[in-house]
Amino acid sequence: MTNLGIIMTTDIRIASTFDISKGNEIINLAREFNVGGVVLSAASYSVSTEVKKPLAFVLTFIYKAIVGKFPHYDVWLFLGNSATQPDTRMVRYKRLWGALRSRGFDIPGSNEFLEAMVEVSGGLKFFGAVLLSELSIETVADVVIDERCSYIVALPKKINVLNALDMGWSGEMSKDFERLRCVSKKKGIVFKRVGEFDDDERGFTAIALPKIIKELLV
Repeated sequence: MTNLGIIMTTDIRIASTFDISKGNEIINLAREFNVGGVVLSAASYSVSTEVKKPLAFVLTFIYKAIVGKFPHYDVWLFLGNSATQPDTRMVRYKRLWGALRSRGFDIPGSNEFLEAMVEVSGGLKFFGAVLLSELSIETVADVVIDERCSYIVALPKKINVLNALDMGWSGEMSKDFERLRCVSKKKGIVFKRVGEFDDDERGFTAIALPKIIKELLV
């Protein structure tokens, strides 16, 4: 069942569905998938584009909710190359975060930048994660607008994030579903940006185990 139209005092519109394998208005996966006996729930957070920096506004709300309700969690930006990079000396030198900085995205408030290089047909791809703080939210929001191969991920602090980087991801929930399911089984929460430049609202969709989504929304 989808719960729609829950308006918060922050003007953020929140909706949820208990089981994403059933028809719902929160998430539409483009292909059939096998949930492996695991029920996953979803929630959406959106705000009107009339709000100044709407994505940063929503991400701030989500970040504070996680810090308040899941104090034993860390919040990460997972970022990767959607396109294959040429295998050159400069690409290997800059890697993921150096290339991002050279494009004007300098993420403040964190000294924990992780990344992995994956050799693929025709070149290289880089996948990385950086720990979020309140100082970095506005910049991170700009990054996920510009970079489709990205997720915001909340994980228990004991989880080894490096293990996930070698697997890579596409940034499309339908293609990455098995990875999202693995994160959820470890009690993580995956957030994906929603809303294009011409949409009236922007925000994030979250996927996690039902009890995690329920706690997040309380």
